[in-house]
Amino acid sequence: MYEKCDFSVIENPRILNVNKCPSRAHYIPHNCRCEAYGCESELSDSYLLLNGKWKFKYFERLDDAVYSLNDGIDDFETIRVPSNWQMHGYDRPHYTNAAYPIPLDPPYVPNENPAAVYEREFKLPENFKGTDIYLNFEGVDTYFFVWVNKKFVGASQGSHFNSEFRITDKIEEGTNLLTVLVVKWAWSTYLEDQDFFRLSGIFRDVYLLSRPFVHLHDVETRTRNDGTIDIKYNVFKDGNLGDENVEVAFELFDDKAQVIAYGKGSNGKGQLKIDSPVLWNAENPYLYTLLISCNGEIIPIKVGFREISISPRGELLINGTPIKIKGVNRHDTHPVLGHYTPYNEMKKELVMMKQHNINAIRTSHYPNTPAFYSLCSELGFYVIDEADLETHGTAFGGNLEGVNMSFMLTNNPDWEKAFIDRVERMVERDKNFPCVIMWSLGNEAFFGDNHIKMSQWTKERDNTRPVHYEGGDTHPCLDIYSRMYSSVDFVMERGEEGLAAERENAPLDDIRRKPFFLCEYSHAMGNGPGDLKEYWDLFYKYPRLIGGCVWEWADHAVYKKENGKDVYLYGGQSGEYPHDGNFCVDGLVFPDRTPSPGLLELKNVIGPVTVEAVDLSKGVLKLTNRYDFTDLSVLEGRYKIYAQTSTLINGTFSVSCKGHETVEISLDYKLPSLSFEEYFLDISFVVKEDTPWCSAGHEVCFTQFKLPVKQLEPEMVWASSMPKVEFREIGKGLVEIEGCNFVYGFDMNKGQFVSLALDGVELLSSPTTFNIWRAPTDNDRHVRHAWQWEEMHNAKEKLYDFRISSINPTFVSMTASYSLAGPSRLPVVKYSVMWTVYGTGEIGVSVAAEVRKNIKSLPRFGMMLVMPKGFENVTYFGRGPVSSYSDMKNASKLGLFNSTVTDEYTKYIFPQETGNHIDCRYAAVYDLEGRGLLFKGMPVFNFSSLHYTPKMLDAAPHDKDLVPLEETVIHIEYKQNGIGSHSCGPELNPKYEFNEKEFVYSFVIKPMMVYGDNIVREARKLPSMYNF
Repeated sequence: MYEKCDFSVIENPRILNVNKCPSRAHYIPHNCRCEAYGCESELSDSYLLLNGKWKFKYFERLDDAVYSLNDGIDDFETIRVPSNWQMHGYDRPHYTNAAYPIPLDPPYVPNENPAAVYEREFKLPENFKGTDIYLNFEGVDTYFFVWVNKKFVGASQGSHFNSEFRITDKIEEGTNLLTVLVVKWAWSTYLEDQDFFRLSGIFRDVYLLSRPFVHLHDVETRTRNDGTIDIKYNVFKDGNLGDENVEVAFELFDDKAQVIAYGKGSNGKGQLKIDSPVLWNAENPYLYTLLISCNGEIIPIKVGFREISISPRGELLINGTPIKIKGVNRHDTHPVLGHYTPYNEMKKELVMMKQHNINAIRTSHYPNTPAFYSLCSELGFYVIDEADLETHGTAFGGNLEGVNMSFMLTNNPDWEKAFIDRVERMVERDKNFPCVIMWSLGNEAFFGDNHIKMSQWTKERDNTRPVHYEGGDTHPCLDIYSRMYSSVDFVMERGEEGLAAERENAPLDDIRRKPFFLCEYSHAMGNGPGDLKEYWDLFYKYPRLIGGCVWEWADHAVYKKENGKDVYLYGGQSGEYPHDGNFCVDGLVFPDRTPSPGLLELKNVIGPVTVEAVDLSKGVLKLTNRYDFTDLSVLEGRYKIYAQTSTLINGTFSVSCKGHETVEISLDYKLPSLSFEEYFLDISFVVKEDTPWCSAGHEVCFTQFKLPVKQLEPEMVWASSMPKVEFREIGKGLVEIEGCNFVYGFDMNKGQFVSLALDGVELLSSPTTFNIWRAPTDNDRHVRHAWQWEEMHNAKEKLYDFRISSINPTFVSMTASYSLAGPSRLPVVKYSVMWTVYGTGEIGVSVAAEVRKNIKSLPRFGMMLVMPKGFENVTYFGRGPVSSYSDMKNASKLGLFNSTVTDEYTKYIFPQETGNHIDCRYAAVYDLEGRGLLFKGMPVFNFSSLHYTPKMLDAAPHDKDLVPLEETVIHIEYKQNGIGSHSCGPELNPKYEFNEKEFVYSFVIKPMMVYGDNIVREARKLPSMYNF
């Protein structure tokens, strides 16, 4: 019979836990100095990991679980720990952003409250016998109750915090039985309303520790840049904590395992001092190892010497140097494992972040597993450590009797202890990790008295790190002025405020002197974000702007095998309610951790070197070192000068330049004075030597310039010298234009080419048409309503007028006027097109368009045509190889790229616009034999080629619902609307809106055979050079 306990605590926020040990710093004790030096838990013989297969039984109601526990469960199944039971088919994953999955009635939860019983047996190793035994849970969602050998041990909540229980008196000889009952919902559910899949169970490590009966309980280290380490500790003895004068010794090792300092503690304190310490920062994360010995037990702690401060200018300083936070928000999320991220997977993620120039992580919105902080300290990240606190769903309470129910918890004294518990357990556990540079009081929990109390507690406990909380705005209890999704204009105003405070010599406590931080910005949902460079231009310009964290690192999704395909499900696709759809699919990496175009964009925008042209004709450039601590001498510069058909120069260079400083360099090159081609200069920076996160030669950033080479006009070609064309009407408004190896069909009733045949092979599978619709991106989720209200998605082409302008022996010109309009709406755009077919087979297309004056923006404008099956090969000279848009082009270069239509599609879970390339000079789509269409810009155009139409992408709610066409859909466009980050961020920057009311553009279509470099040669020939 299980020892009884009080399950009513799940609805009592005044009872935070039962029998949980006081919070302490994270460490794993060792008995061997050599093993302790490596700080590897699994090497400690004082550590017994209990992960693995456990017996498991799921219940729809807590009551049933309790009854079954007492009656005996004989139909256990098995489950792996750590994991979430929803990822194993019990219950269902539930994604909701802000809405609670239960009624808003704190502290009460539904009677139909799912629960699960976990059981496993364990035997103590021989060396554990006769010692003090502690049971540790690093993460359980949500409330859980523990028995050992059916004796009640205790209960706890706080899903992302450690809970430690002393179980010495519950242990028996031989086999022991550990039982854990986990409850899905409790009063703490109201404090854990984060934007992620709601999952339950034991999802982090479970382990036992063997300790001497007299041992150190908590240890705290604080470093100073003069080489001082102040150490505090308390001692557990006879069931009590104190600073008894037991013998405590300290040894400090450098990274070569040499002892460089030694000392002893007294009355709970100690100090070590070294000369000229190597200081820790994210760029050079040098760690020392401190071994603390007491009563035969050794506690290892990694130590990084660093000091955090705020300058009078509002700069965030690490060791006295201003830094910029190039961060991301990171959730624990895995498509198969749920909230459990194995160590190796976590390390791969962090290495990937380093490779993409990310230097900071906000642990949105809860503390991560302790191993995460060890890795961040080792690899070099600044961590904004965030308390497991969010009450976003209280906003749905509205206004009750004049009281805004959003504040029903943060201003409620009955919840004060619960709020403080959230920050206290985080600070106590993570205080020794060098990577933690800021404490955050949670996220979207509004702001009130309880937050003020949290800040007061934090500052009294640790005055070495600033306190952050976005919901508190500029309140004096906070050290950072933090905002989410502010517009570029708003951010610039905050930067100007900081400069004004300097000019006015404002008091140091003036809020304009606080660092300004975007804890969330550039919402990376779907295709995007498209506004990164504008933010970073400001961050670099203004001292007070310390940077930000992109929302967010990884897409949240649940993996499923469906009809043999890998499928990633988002909110609502598991049958849950309420839900927020695909709002969780908003990461810089896809669920399988493949980089999105957005991550590549971020990498180059925050790259460590900015290059500006001084005099490109002479190779003079200005380099700005965007590192905070590192000299540019660690990088090798590589440059290449090339034209469309050849490379002129390849070279390398090295330069010495300290962090934040600039230097001019001169590259040794000579340019031709005249050329038929454009010339470009590519500059790339690569790492010279291997690092823990990359190999030598890894590119960290690149820059490209168009060089000032005067272009020659092509030799004039007389139209009279071209091959002849024959124009004939064939009935029903159809005409044919025939040349030496081509026959084109044109429908005069619709103003469309209906056939383009080269050597008898048809190159069109449907008529040409002009189009304004794109499959809305996630960042179009607001503007799409305006577009759809104007019925742009249903717009059809209307021909007003058609006439044959000129029929000559070697060319034919036709002029037509059109509009695009949807049902019951005025025409969105009216345009005229001159079509000219030359004896060479080229079709000149010149467009003049006028957009209705009250249309704020267009999704796109351009020609759409469809080629038959088999036209899969793509060559283009434009911005690639990743997709590019007007405000999202920093990851792409102007160059010649070869691809396939299939590879041009980026597989967003929620289908949307993708595959665009701006600034294209020319593009060709052709089959295996080389037969296809060449498109030439006059001078440039947007180009894309996919196996989907915009309407197909728009209609599909999920990538799994898409069936690609065998045909190829091509867009030759004047322009598209920018991307932005308006899925959750500000409106699209007006300068990237497609808001022109009048415009013209021209291009050429030429059916041709592709071989060798004849694409390039043909692309030089434009009808504009023809002399009539």
